[in-house]
Amino acid sequence: MEKKSSSYNQILKSTSIFGGSQILVILIGVIRNKMIAVLLGPAGVGIIGIYNSVIEMIRSAGGLGMDTTGVKEIAEAESSGDREILYKTATRFNKWFRTMAFSGALACLIFSYPISIWAFEDGSFTLYIACLSVCVFLAILTMGRSSILQGMRRIPEMAKSAILGSLSGLLISIPAYLLFGLDGILPAFVFSSLLSFLCVEFYYRKLHLGKSDISNKEAFESGLKTLKLGLFIVVAGFIGTASMFFIKTFVARSIDMDAAGLFQSAWVITNIYLSLILRSMGSDFFPRLSAIANEGEKVRKLVNEQSYIILIVASPIIIGMLLFADFALSVLYTSEFGYADAVLRWQVLGTFFKVLCWPVAFIMLAKNKGVAFLATEIIFYLVYLLSGYLLFPKYGLEATGIGYLIAYIVYLPVVFLAGKTISGFTWDSNIIKMTAINLLLVVAAFYIAQYYAGEHGLLSGAGILAISLVYAYVKLKKVFSISELQDWFRKK
Repeated sequence: MEKKSSSYNQILKSTSIFGGSQILVILIGVIRNKMIAVLLGPAGVGIIGIYNSVIEMIRSAGGLGMDTTGVKEIAEAESSGDREILYKTATRFNKWFRTMAFSGALACLIFSYPISIWAFEDGSFTLYIACLSVCVFLAILTMGRSSILQGMRRIPEMAKSAILGSLSGLLISIPAYLLFGLDGILPAFVFSSLLSFLCVEFYYRKLHLGKSDISNKEAFESGLKTLKLGLFIVVAGFIGTASMFFIKTFVARSIDMDAAGLFQSAWVITNIYLSLILRSMGSDFFPRLSAIANEGEKVRKLVNEQSYIILIVASPIIIGMLLFADFALSVLYTSEFGYADAVLRWQVLGTFFKVLCWPVAFIMLAKNKGVAFLATEIIFYLVYLLSGYLLFPKYGLEATGIGYLIAYIVYLPVVFLAGKTISGFTWDSNIIKMTAINLLLVVAAFYIAQYYAGEHGLLSGAGILAISLVYAYVKLKKVFSISELQDWFRKK
């Protein structure tokens, strides 16, 4: 393994840029969530979680998977070197995203009453959910602009727009919650969505992409070819967001809204804060993978390299989160949310398997294997929902975390077999060894945190975290020079 592989350098540089921005976004989110928890309590967090699920569910369905296919096609157009092809592709996707934004907003209006009945068991929230149509409209437009930036691998622009969008959202949200309490949730959502769109629109316009002379009919017909993969993605995405909506409302109705808030707090930490690692790497990884999708050996090499870096970066973070789950919940929210620590630990343990699945799953998208991708997603959510439902009578809220772990344990071999069948992918021996060592450390940390709280458990956990950090540093030095990364940032 070459110490200064340009591929490893590219992975780490793009991760450093976008990952650094995501850390700032998370810090802003920590402040926002802390204020929400203090000002609105678990019930307010639960309502915000349901609102977010509504927006994500309709955005996912209304987007028709064009965000993922858009990244892929923009990346291919960019790599062709023909600016006219790039302009034409971007114009076509912009037309589609505008149409989908209007359609998504209309769907939110039409289904506002049944959503209110299902989520809150009465129609009193119908008007509030109808107003979320504005957020859906802006979210789909934002998604469109972001997919073009990502496809062109404009990582710095993506990073800046993410920071500005989060910061402006914070400056709008906190005064709204402070002045109006629960009544400030909806205005905060609307204005935050608007500011996020304006931020990404600003950097999109700086690309100075020329408009291609393409008719609506031509854009529609050529876009239909893209929809084959996109529809599988949107169905998978809809299943995911609908499943989250079902779980949150099931918890709220089976226990109470406070319990839904506890679940939401654990879910945010696991799937937003910890997933920044995947988002940071995916911003550059997917366009690169799409460009070499038909070259099997290059695909295998790139996915193994990505897995190598993910294990180095993610494993110590996962161990630290397992050991300090209750502290993280108290800091990020309030002491009232400490009851969600068991749920969080089970989900964080499942996240280790998630980071292993993640780069391999992208092979299906890069190779246009929509059926395989949808099948794997259905398997994951079926296992998640079924296991959580069956375990709920015995474990209560904790069953949602255990089900998450079980689902990813099942999902990992399924995704690996799909990648192997589609492109002949295999993990190399180095990845298998790293996985075994890190899994041993992660399971040990989970066991100590879950069953041996106290001074001795803390000391043992600290030792495991130290071993993980040293191991990660040793593996990083084998492929990358820290001084080289420092020199690169000085030049920037």
